[in-house]
Amino acid sequence: MKTNKTIKNLAQLIFITFLITNLTGCIPLIIGGVAETALILGDRRPVSVVTLDRGIQLEADALISKKFQDNVHVNVNVFNQKVVLTGEATTQQLKDQIQNSILQVKNVKNIINEIQIGIPSSIGSRLSDSSLFTLIKAKLVTTNDVPANSIKIIVEAGSVYLMGITTELEAKAAATVSSKSSGSIKQVVKLFDIITEEEKKKLANATNASTQTKP
Repeated sequence: MKTNKTIKNLAQLIFITFLITNLTGCIPLIIGGVAETALILGDRRPVSVVTLDRGIQLEADALISKKFQDNVHVNVNVFNQKVVLTGEATTQQLKDQIQNSILQVKNVKNIINEIQIGIPSSIGSRLSDSSLFTLIKAKLVTTNDVPANSIKIIVEAGSVYLMGITTELEAKAAATVSSKSSGSIKQVVKLFDIITEEEKKKLANATNASTQTKP
């Protein structure tokens, strides 16, 4: 329990520092190491899966950029080997082609294709999504009993998609906090990998054990 509180406090400190950094333009070099450690400690995915997810992300982004270039606006997000595609494609054919291409990427277990048919979104729309993301992240980080470091937030055209490894109660709390963050949010879609309270305890014990064995 003490370790979980420490992780939460680290996450809050890091996020506040992130906001200050963006306002002032100054970056304390030490924060990079602290942020990386906190994210690893708070993430319920095994380190091996985190590595796989990063590889999938890089390969999928490169594939879309090379194959479709400026014909589409697509964002790729990966968590626990599950890929969520958002953005816009001008035709259903292009949307299907993108999904089929990502299916060929190694280690992908599942694809959720939320690409909309239409012209690419405007810069203003993307800036609005970015603001919503920051707002929601701040709310989740400062909310008790929500594992913010094990939740990935995606905001596209005012719709919020939440990925992560959570219990049913944590998923419900995260969705509620997100939906109440702003009146401009159109919908909140839960894409969580649900675990039991017993599985949550086992993950916490494993995390505690790994941190205690490190020098």
